[in-house]
Amino acid sequence: MNKLLASLLLAALVSGTAAAGQPADEVAQRLTAMSVKQEVAENDPRVDQTRKLLDKAVKLTHEEPMAVGAACSRYAGHLFDAIHEPATALELLEALATFGKSGKPMNETLQDYVAARKAVPGKSHAEAMAVLGKKK
Repeated sequence: MNKLLASLLLAALVSGTAAAGQPADEVAQRLTAMSVKQEVAENDPRVDQTRKLLDKAVKLTHEEPMAVGAACSRYAGHLFDAIHEPATALELLEALATFGKSGKPMNETLQDYVAARKAVPGKSHAEAMAVLGKKK
């Protein structure tokens, strides 16, 4: 189910206005909606939190907001396939914004998060973030 949601998000991101350069606000709203599995208004405080993480990740990676959102969604789907536990694009975005480094490809940071999440006993986001925090 999560893989289907990620696929739908990717399709939405690459269609329509995305081709012309989708604003970060729209990407943040879509990431939030897909992660909480419900529609959210653009003025929802969760969208603002997502936007802050997205802005930080974009600054660190020098990638477009759409590319960051798509990568986080893709890795969330991969995680679900690998560990059969739900993972959200917001969790991956948080990891990228927290542990990404300027000049380091975003895929390396996302792969580090996936490896940590697969390795921790409870396969949880909090455990994976703690492991990555110790490596910092």
